[in-house]
Amino acid sequence: MAHLQISEIIPASRMEVFDYLTDPTNLPELLRGSVDVRVVTPEVALKRGNEVHFMMSRFGLSQSIRFRVEDLLRGSRLSYRQSEGVFAAWNHTIKFDEHGDSGTLVTDLVDYEVPMGFFGHLADDLILKKDMSRLLAHRLLKAKEYFEQN
Repeated sequence: MAHLQISEIIPASRMEVFDYLTDPTNLPELLRGSVDVRVVTPEVALKRGNEVHFMMSRFGLSQSIRFRVEDLLRGSRLSYRQSEGVFAAWNHTIKFDEHGDSGTLVTDLVDYEVPMGFFGHLADDLILKKDMSRLLAHRLLKAKEYFEQN
């Protein structure tokens, strides 16, 4: 399994940042310019066991993606896993820690496995790992810009 870790300090309270980054309806804006996202289930409550369904398009290809909430402690962490999608496995934990007087350190921890055996691992080494790191960093920078402007 491959591992990614990306962190960013966001200039807002832990609860504000948690609510913004864990709201599925914000994902299309957070990934704009990299991945087209349509939330299929916008009204799903964020709680353990619930699934959120997205249609994600990139490079002209669309894919149904479902994430199942595995762990949730409001304001501190959210963990979910892919139950349907591109990867053989995708487990994502987002941690929220206070940073200074009015900031939040957000850390994305992702463990994933690519399909297609040797060829999948080769693609991961050559392209995917760098691309996924860039997407996660882009998402956090968009969140930082949101709070800097508000």
